[in-house]
Amino acid sequence: MPLYMYRALTTDGHIVKNRIEDTSKSSIIKRIKRNGLTPISVVQLKARTQKNKKNINNVEKMLENLNNGSVIKKPTKRKVSTKEKLANTLVKSNRITSKDIIVFTQKFYLLKKANFNNIHALSTIIESTENPKFKEILEDMQAGLESGENMYSTMEYYQDVFPYIYINMIRVGELSRFFDTITTTSSKISRRNRCNK
Repeated sequence: MPLYMYRALTTDGHIVKNRIEDTSKSSIIKRIKRNGLTPISVVQLKARTQKNKKNINNVEKMLENLNNGSVIKKPTKRKVSTKEKLANTLVKSNRITSKDIIVFTQKFYLLKKANFNNIHALSTIIESTENPKFKEILEDMQAGLESGENMYSTMEYYQDVFPYIYINMIRVGELSRFFDTITTTSSKISRRNRCNK
C-alpha cells in the first residue's frame, strides 16, 4: 500500500502531522474525519527502496554473453547543451553536503542543550535550513517524530544522507538517555571528518 503524509487540524486548533498507509487519498480523508479532525493536506510519499543487492543472475548472464562472443559496446559521448549544463548545476546545488549535516548537528546540539525536545528542535532547524532537499528530509523526520518514532529510526530512512555511524550514535544516545553527550560527540566527528576531506 502507498504511504501518505497528512496534516489535519484538531478541535483545539492544533495542527497534527502523521504518516499512514492506505489505498487512496479519499479513504485517508474519510479516516481523518471519523477521528474528529479536519484534513488540511494529504500527500503521497515516494516509496523508499532498500539498496539493491548484487544479483547473481545478472552475473551469470554476463558470463554467458562473454562466452558467446558478444561484446558490450561503449556508449558514444554526446554534446551537452547549455540548458542541460544549467539543470545539472541546479541539481548539484541541491545536494546534501557534509557541511549541511555538520550545521544541522551543531544546531540540534545547541537546541537540545537549551532543553528543546526533538520535535521543537527540528522545527526550529527547518525554518533556517536553506537546502530545499535537506529541508524536505527534515520535515519528513519531524513527521516521523510526531507519529511516535525515535530520532534514529527516522534517520534510518535516509542512510544515503546520514552516515551509518552517525545514526548508530544517535540510537545509542536515545536508548541510553545520553542524547546530549552523543550529539556533542557526533558534532565533533562530523567536523573532524570534514577537515580530513
